[in-house]
Amino acid sequence: MGTALAISASTLVAAPAAQAADVTLKSHTWSYEKDGRIHVVYNSLDSNILPGDVKIRVRERGSDTVLKTLGLHDTDGCTPEHDCWDLTFLTDPVTLPRMGVYTMDVVVREGRPDELVDRDNGDLNYGLDPQLTVTSSHPWISYDAHTHDISGTLVAEDPNTHEVKPFAGATVGYRGQVSGDEGEKITDEKGRFALRRTFNEYSTASAIRFYVNSEEETLRLPFRQQELKLKVDAPTGSVTAPYGSDIPVKGRVTRVADDGTEQPLPGIEVMTDAQNKAVTKTDGTFSGVRTVLQSGRADVQAHASSGWFKDPAPHSFQVSSAKTSTFTPLTAGVDKYRKVTFTGKLGVKEGSYPAGTSAKISIQHSTDGSSWSTVDSFTARYGATFTQSPSKKGTAGSYWRLRHSAAGLNSTSFKLGRKATELWNDDVTPEGVRKGTTITAKGGLMQQSGTSWKTYAGQTVRIYFKASTSGAAWKQLGTAKTLSNGTFSKKFTAQQDGTWQMRYIDTVKTHYADYGRQDFVDVR
Repeated sequence: MGTALAISASTLVAAPAAQAADVTLKSHTWSYEKDGRIHVVYNSLDSNILPGDVKIRVRERGSDTVLKTLGLHDTDGCTPEHDCWDLTFLTDPVTLPRMGVYTMDVVVREGRPDELVDRDNGDLNYGLDPQLTVTSSHPWISYDAHTHDISGTLVAEDPNTHEVKPFAGATVGYRGQVSGDEGEKITDEKGRFALRRTFNEYSTASAIRFYVNSEEETLRLPFRQQELKLKVDAPTGSVTAPYGSDIPVKGRVTRVADDGTEQPLPGIEVMTDAQNKAVTKTDGTFSGVRTVLQSGRADVQAHASSGWFKDPAPHSFQVSSAKTSTFTPLTAGVDKYRKVTFTGKLGVKEGSYPAGTSAKISIQHSTDGSSWSTVDSFTARYGATFTQSPSKKGTAGSYWRLRHSAAGLNSTSFKLGRKATELWNDDVTPEGVRKGTTITAKGGLMQQSGTSWKTYAGQTVRIYFKASTSGAAWKQLGTAKTLSNGTFSKKFTAQQDGTWQMRYIDTVKTHYADYGRQDFVDVR
């Protein structure tokens, strides 16, 4: 037969035999059904081998016993000048003991000194009219079904008895027509095979072709996008809110699962007018804001950013705004530890606002009352009292205020400050003493007056001690009054190793507190 046959090939890697002339040929063989009989096909791909010199030996897999030796038809036209490269040739029909899969050896120049043998060159599927059936664990690809268990069955007619039964040991090839992945599976004693495939959100659809010789079956798996549903609980309809405020936007995103139920979907971005983003939680809920910068329509849109889902239609509401925000009431102060605190409420001069409306408020500082810098910020809810302190500490005297930047609103400015105090020459002597020895805690206290420092008389200084034992806490052991020159002293009996510290914390409202240094005393 001098023309190519349009049939499929299934080949195995040749296993070497214990012969000096064993080779691996490019030419390969497979079985072919014609007129209800099984033949062997030889595809000539070795330019130095003439098809007329080729014999096909058929063996049981795993056995060296040759069951049949077959020659090729129509090889007379193949000469050294025209070696029939890439043409296919048939053998006579073959009859074998039973239905099944056999292996074939290609023998070149049999019996001659230059004989070549390519063992296990191809499979001979001895079964008529093979039929493939392939099914998947789910009829489509979706978010709920992206991993599929695919199973198949191969049956054939026994050439000897004409009984249709499972075809065991056959090699079933497969290839994804979209993904391009490919491989082979061997049928078991019941003619079955199985594989698992995982698809992604970009699969869109998939078709997998399975084949045995000329028999093939294509498994088609359509891609199904799941519908997303967006439910906005607030706001709805029309709302009125102050200019620059943040209206709360709350709701839930669900997906319509394959079984028709609605399931929460976490990790979905929800945008309001493409400016404020919220992300859904595990239960599908989200909580974001819409900053009111103008009146008009606002749109809330959920975007999956995934091919598994179809984005829902946006939710819309109307917003009316006016510059009505105000701080009322508002107080500010600084305590003895330099902590600045604002207490107040953000409200409106007129109109209303949805529950939960808020705004970002800046805490600002100035040394001269004209040039301001932001030192901290917080979120205030309209109508709710807030108490806020910045990380920046108070000074001897500077200016503080709040600013609602989005509304262009500044609060009253407050000049806050106290006089600084400082413990000096604070010490516990002597050090390195025996238990029971009298020791003296002493030092001085000064207060700042403008750019200079003065002694500070008549003030109470507390004296603290912390033992060196593990877990010990600071304890107040006594107090001392500062004299007219600002100095103080207090005697104690040394009991154990530990650290001493003087603290001026009994201040009046015009002065800051001060802590002295920590002084370790070794008691032997």
